[in-house]
Parts: sequence; structure tokens; C-alpha cells
Amino acid sequence: MSSTSITEMLEAWKSGDRSVENALAERIYPTLHSLAASQIRRNDGRLTLRATDLAHEAYERLHRQQAVAWQNRGHFFAIAATVMRRVIVDHVRKRSADKRGAEIVFVDLDEAAEEAAPIADGIDWLALDHALNRLAREDEDCARVVELRIFSGLSVEEIASVMQSSTATVGRQWRFARSWLATHLGEASAADGS
Repeated sequence: MSSTSITEMLEAWKSGDRSVENALAERIYPTLHSLAASQIRRNDGRLTLRATDLAHEAYERLHRQQAVAWQNRGHFFAIAATVMRRVIVDHVRKRSADKRGAEIVFVDLDEAAEEAAPIADGIDWLALDHALNRLAREDEDCARVVELRIFSGLSVEEIASVMQSSTATVGRQWRFARSWLATHLGEASAADGS
């Protein structure tokens, strides 16, 4: 999948050229489905959403992003990470409301990076979303690194490219963010348990 061709198709589509819409979908949807399947596998059955449904909803939401000035393939998948996060969190919220909070869905941050050291057994999606919002107020770049790692599965090198940063900086931001999240999610768990 050439980044130039996707960028050109995204720009043509944004400009109103509907002739590229099918070709764009054929190039993007399989990657979205792969990302969705990865999220579902990572949650080992705890996320009651099918990969196809997650990918479809993410694609539909991305399809409505007419105002975005697509820069390149990396930028597209950075936006896709945010959209995937929103779809998952919205699903978990709806499900929790339907069941009156009977089931908490977890994501394991350790599985988001091969080199990661353990920080916790599992983390509740809603708590993670809330913590990422708090982290973004403190350090937006660190929150973005977490989002890109967890929700789009980009490598450190790809994240560095998307963020126009070095791999060393992204590595430091990832380590800081994981530590920050471990602390703040631990505080939230302690507060819930007391």
C-alpha cells in the first residue's frame, strides 16, 4: 500500500471526487479490519464486539471526516487510532449502561509493545480512556503515543514518523506514559475499592 497513492486518494475524496471512494475503501478497510481483529484478540473475548463490526464502525466514522486535511498514510492511521478508541469506548459505555456496570472490559498495555515491562494485569477501557484524557492535559504527545501504540498498533518507528519525532523520543514518551498510566490507573482502582 503506497503512502502516496493513499494520500492522493484521500485528498481527491476530500475534494469531492467520489470516483476514488471504492478504491480508497479497498485499500483502507483491510488494514482497519486487521487493527480491529488485533484489538479483539488482545482482549481475549472480554470485548464483546466483532472485528468486522469494529472495523465497519471505524470506517463509517472516518468516512464522515470530510474536514480533515489528510497529510499521509501515517496521519490517516493516527486519526484511525483515535476513531478506533472512540468506537471501543462508546461500545463499552453502552454495554455497561445496558448491564448497569455488570461487566468491565480490560485492555492489557503489556501486549501493546513487545519491549514493555509489566505494569498491571489488565486495565478497564473506560478508566484507560479517562486516564488518557488526563494525560493529554498534562502531556499531549505522550497520550498520543499511547493511543497510536494501543489503538493503531503502529511501531515506534511509524509513530516517530507520524509525530515527526525521533524513535528515542517516542521510546521515552512511551515509557513515561506507561509509568504515568500505571500510577494513575492504580490510584483509580484504589479509590474504587475503598
